[in-house]
Amino acid sequence: TLRPMGPAPKITARTPRGPHFQTTEALMGAHLIPVPFALIGIAIYWQARWTNDIATVMVVQPLITILCIATALLTLRRAGVNRRLTAFVTAGLAIALLGDFLNIDMTDPFVVMRGLVIAVVAYLTYAVGFTIISGFRKQDLYVGAVALVVYGALMSYLKPFLGNMLVPALIYGLVLPFVVTRAASTLFGTALGRTQATLLTIGTLMLYLGDIEFALHSYAKIMPMLFGPILYSGGQLVISLAPSYPKSGPKA
Repeated sequence: TLRPMGPAPKITARTPRGPHFQTTEALMGAHLIPVPFALIGIAIYWQARWTNDIATVMVVQPLITILCIATALLTLRRAGVNRRLTAFVTAGLAIALLGDFLNIDMTDPFVVMRGLVIAVVAYLTYAVGFTIISGFRKQDLYVGAVALVVYGALMSYLKPFLGNMLVPALIYGLVLPFVVTRAASTLFGTALGRTQATLLTIGTLMLYLGDIEFALHSYAKIMPMLFGPILYSGGQLVISLAPSYPKSGPKA
């Protein structure tokens, strides 16, 4: 006798649908492939800066940024990605890459000045992008007030040490906290996911702290360069990861 067949298996969104589905799922995590290599590069870069190994810095410094660019671009494989955020992050990293090739010997005042110019362009690219995507929020007033207090206190302390770098430092010193405030603003908006906004805020804050340490080391000369290379390269890596975690919903 023939037994009655049971109900057909229910196909859900979680049911694998063959090799294409599995390949797509694998690509969803492709953005993480460069990350361990970037972390190894950051460790080597930190050691090279400590020992003033310029030859190693010339290779590793831009290589880390290239890995960060790859991390950002691989987010385009993910569903729901905010392509505008990916574009602005990639553009900022590409400009920073130019600086990484040119700004090797940071004991040379000309190299430092050139580095400031390139960094300003790169960081403002981030700031403009975050603002276009997320806009302004009333909370920006409070965050901005805190940033201005920190800026004023820092510049007041550094002023006696800056000499002919005073004006460039005043300008550059205002740009980075502005970028941090624009990243922090995304925490209060709805255009980006909470993870994205958090990564952008942490990444830009790391860049800011790294530059504060550089100023205290190079001009005030009150501390060694402890974590600056980690904060700079690590901050760029954190920023490059932000597009990988889009909020739920359609692609932007």
